[in-house]
Amino acid sequence: MIRVTNTTIFDRITTQLSQQQARLAETQEKISTGRNFLRPSDAPDQVAALDRLESTVRQTERYSSNIGRIKDKLSLQELAITSMNNDLTRAKELMVQGANGTLNAASREALAIELDSIYTNLIAIGNRKDVDGSYLFSGYVQDKAPFDASKDPLVTPFSEFYAGNDEIQKIAVDDGYTIDAGMPGSRLYAGFESASGARTNLFKVLKSASEALKADDGAGMTTAIDDIDNALTHINVRLAQVGSKMRTAENQMSVLTDRSATLEQIISQVEELDYISAVTELKNQTLALQAGQSSFAQISNLSLFNYIK
Repeated sequence: MIRVTNTTIFDRITTQLSQQQARLAETQEKISTGRNFLRPSDAPDQVAALDRLESTVRQTERYSSNIGRIKDKLSLQELAITSMNNDLTRAKELMVQGANGTLNAASREALAIELDSIYTNLIAIGNRKDVDGSYLFSGYVQDKAPFDASKDPLVTPFSEFYAGNDEIQKIAVDDGYTIDAGMPGSRLYAGFESASGARTNLFKVLKSASEALKADDGAGMTTAIDDIDNALTHINVRLAQVGSKMRTAENQMSVLTDRSATLEQIISQVEELDYISAVTELKNQTLALQAGQSSFAQISNLSLFNYIK
């Protein structure tokens, strides 16, 4: 038979009161911090789940940042190609004027001067840089400008005229998903056919057009108009491709934004405290502690305890 002494009863009651006070203090701390658990040891499974969720959030943020970079690059490409389209449209207008049989040689020479200015501007556009200081249309070759104005495209093959490469920068926007962010100059300025069916490039087309004006070559001017038309078609296809990439990037950004919102909501549900339940629990714990303290006070005043003291 186990004999329960007054000292044992006293120790048991004080232990229970201490435990109640500890639980009350923990609930109060949860309410003050707003967290569902205070230490990893309180809920190891939830902590592990939170780590995974927060890691996914950070990765999603990196993908969103990548999309921001892509959109910056694509916006600059769009501006550049739109400017090229405007230049080529003007070049065609000049050639149509030049093909007018009523113009004299001096007038055609004036048209050629403006056409040469357009040619120079296309070189400058091809050598533009993005916000990071990288050449927009040079592929992965970044140690020098992709186009050299000192070279003659009529005698220099495009492969030598263009100093970049054909590589396209791909940027990750999700697990296993990338978007082409670059456009090599070889794809933008070349890769279409002349009126004769031969492969050509914008610089050769414009240089030939200028030479035709200066030489008062009617047949050459007619050919140049057709070649510029082909160049315009080519440029508009490239512009449409940039627009398509931009829409893809924007759609993916929406996907990532929705994902982040969902993840944050899940994290909140796991991590953040249910204040209504916590306050209710706090009240119950406070009442239980007060009741225990009251009972302890009454027991402490019994004669046996007084005798122990």
